[in-house]
Amino acid sequence: MAERTRDEWEERSRHWAKAAPRGRSQDDAFNRMIIAEAAIRPGEEVLDIASGSGNPSVSIALSMDGRGSVTCTDLATGMLETARGRAENLGLSIMRFAAADMAALPFADDAFDLVTCRFGIMFPDDKAAAAAEARRVLRPGGRIAYVVWGAYEDNPPFHIPRRAVAAFFGEAEGPVPARHGMSAPGTLKAILDGAGLTRTEERALCYDNPVADIDAYVTGGLRRSFAGKVEGMAEPDFARLKAALCAAWKPFERDGMTLVPNCARLGLGWKPV
Repeated sequence: MAERTRDEWEERSRHWAKAAPRGRSQDDAFNRMIIAEAAIRPGEEVLDIASGSGNPSVSIALSMDGRGSVTCTDLATGMLETARGRAENLGLSIMRFAAADMAALPFADDAFDLVTCRFGIMFPDDKAAAAAEARRVLRPGGRIAYVVWGAYEDNPPFHIPRRAVAAFFGEAEGPVPARHGMSAPGTLKAILDGAGLTRTEERALCYDNPVADIDAYVTGGLRRSFAGKVEGMAEPDFARLKAALCAAWKPFERDGMTLVPNCARLGLGWKPV
């Protein structure tokens, strides 16, 4: 990836670290889906690409009963430091950490049983090259599990805050973010097919995240995803922005809980034996 992209992710890591969990994920649903769908087993050697602050790598390591290894990688070293801190807090000695560009992985051929990547394959310019690199480091018979975000309109965690923040500041919402660039059915499977993987498949993964404290949820999201706008904001103004965003979530309330829909797509493929 370009150096500009690396710098952007390093800057994001500073804000993500403030909102990241210190141990287990607060919302582990997609991580658990990856573990189940990819049939991850204790004793396997797993490479997690674009791990960010440790998802799904921390959850995978927790599922492995201390056997095997999970190598957690990210382009941004700041992200890796947050993930490393989580692993240390949980005593996950099977976790390894390496700064890595997914299009040029610093690992030998045939080194891993499984490659996972949650919400990362959408970002490299050459997605085919990134998938080919994942295939290269897989052992024959190994598998890849990619997860990408579904359509923008199917994911209120993104469009609701963007619209509320834009309205608050009197700005345009802007174009659909790049994170949704692989949401069309079949896009992910085509990448796996093009990398020479077999038994490829793709399907939707959707669930509702029950949020009991919408105030804390909104606050964390604003400080992580809109840091440039809210850092240094006067407290009364921040309170008004937060109130506007909480109001936007009102239609999703059920019996005192806010049910936040999340929709992604899973792609699986196997390296030929």
